[in-house]
Amino acid sequence: MKRLTLVLFFAVTTPAIAFAQKPAKSPRPLRALDDMHLEEMALGAQDLLRSMDADMFAAKARDMLADIDLEAVRGDAEMMAKAHLDFDAEDMSMRAGELGRQAEEMALKMSHLAPRLADILPGRMELMFQGQEDAFLRQTPREPWKSDDPADSLYRAAREALNRGEYRRAAQLFSDITQKFPKSEYAQDCRYWEAFSRYRLGGTDDLKQAIRILDAIDVSSMTRASRESAVDIPSLRARVQGALAARGDKDSEERLKREAAQNDGCDREEVSVRAEALAALGQMDMQTALPVVKKVLARRDECTVELRRRALYLVGRQADSSAAAIILDVAKNDSDAGIRSEAMRWLPRVAGDAAVPQLEELLRTSTDEQTQRSAIWALGAVDSDRARRAIRTLIERPDVSERLRYDAIASITREREGRSVTPDDIAYLRTLYGKLESPRLREAVLMSLSRTETTENQQFLFAVARNESEQPSLRAAATQRLGRMQSVTANDIAKLYAVADARSLREQILYALSQRKEPEAIDKMMEIARKDTDPQIRRTAISLLARSNNERAKKLLQELIDQ
Repeated sequence: MKRLTLVLFFAVTTPAIAFAQKPAKSPRPLRALDDMHLEEMALGAQDLLRSMDADMFAAKARDMLADIDLEAVRGDAEMMAKAHLDFDAEDMSMRAGELGRQAEEMALKMSHLAPRLADILPGRMELMFQGQEDAFLRQTPREPWKSDDPADSLYRAAREALNRGEYRRAAQLFSDITQKFPKSEYAQDCRYWEAFSRYRLGGTDDLKQAIRILDAIDVSSMTRASRESAVDIPSLRARVQGALAARGDKDSEERLKREAAQNDGCDREEVSVRAEALAALGQMDMQTALPVVKKVLARRDECTVELRRRALYLVGRQADSSAAAIILDVAKNDSDAGIRSEAMRWLPRVAGDAAVPQLEELLRTSTDEQTQRSAIWALGAVDSDRARRAIRTLIERPDVSERLRYDAIASITREREGRSVTPDDIAYLRTLYGKLESPRLREAVLMSLSRTETTENQQFLFAVARNESEQPSLRAAATQRLGRMQSVTANDIAKLYAVADARSLREQILYALSQRKEPEAIDKMMEIARKDTDPQIRRTAISLLARSNNERAKKLLQELIDQ
């Protein structure tokens, strides 16, 4: 099963990583958005990123790969060959080893990608969405559907006016339809779109008229098609009330408070209304919204998860001690693991260095691994000696799980906004390597060192790769990291082949060379394909040369075929 899982992992991660690494398009120069609309889109982005938790994904990938015995895969291949099944056992063995390395490389890419994804979560949403339009405000009336209706031509004109941004004319035309043709099939839709047009106009009188229109709509009497066309009636009402409350309308403000704070029911539409009301309150006056926000965050039921997430976002924007206390309570006590994790990501931004004792306490007292991993992430985002000491203490605790210590080591050189990697961090990692007994933790050190391309780190990795007393897996890992460092030449990697005394290490050198563009890389691979005494290594070299699309490599392959 684990071997099958590896194949599935490879199939899934290839498109995921390709998508994640596509360069972002430049945003279109559109109008600026207000904070409330940015908040809504920010929450949508958080949901998207949360659905592909890169840190967790990479950790699971590493765990899975660590459990796969490639030698057993090769053994199975040989057994199947002996059973006279129709395939090349050696070729399958080679492919199994190659697949494992490719999957491991993808896991590494995901672990490198994780901090970049995390960086655009709390605190950077405005930058992420600058210049993009609010999906709510991009909605348009449905296409005309009844040409023989007496209001058909008016509806077409009103729809075109709204789509062109002529809100006053659109509002008047939609109103004309409801007044002159109340029995028209278009009339039900037009009430909503008149209110929408008046909201876009934004004048106080128009906003009040929009509320009156929305309050008068009887959803139960609408046709199914009209209800689907105007599904945002509660959301539009909450937005209109928010705009009025911001202008001092006390009735709208009180209505928003009641809607945001109501506790009954778990109807999806009602929760959506409460979320809109909460966002509007936060946009208007956070101090006014704070009691309601606290009440929402005190909930622990599944129904209000998204509502609590929005409330947490509003608190996270308040960089003060009261906000830190609220966020810490959420991080400790919320029933949803995702909300707890998100709260810890806010802590460093809201509390800075003062969050360190709180995060340390969570690491000591929590038994939930996801919470502990989030606390490590948060500590790694704090640029202070205190936070660095906390991470090092965790790494050196033998009673802490290997997975958490791995994450802590990886966090030391992970780039974060506002956090620098110091020479002392690098020196600590190099000293730490010799103190660790676990190969997996030593590999974490190698990975972390390779992120910072200094001469000292390069020399350290080469020393591990050349050390015949070191485990072959760690020598291969060091070679793999060296192959990705821009400061290391193909010649440097090729020279390692002379001291590579294990097949796994030689294969890793070949894969490292195959990723390089220098002519020397092709030279070495061609030499190995011609002269190596291990047939499987020669096969691997030939396979990689065949993919290189290099003319000299093609010529060599033709020569080998003609022999």
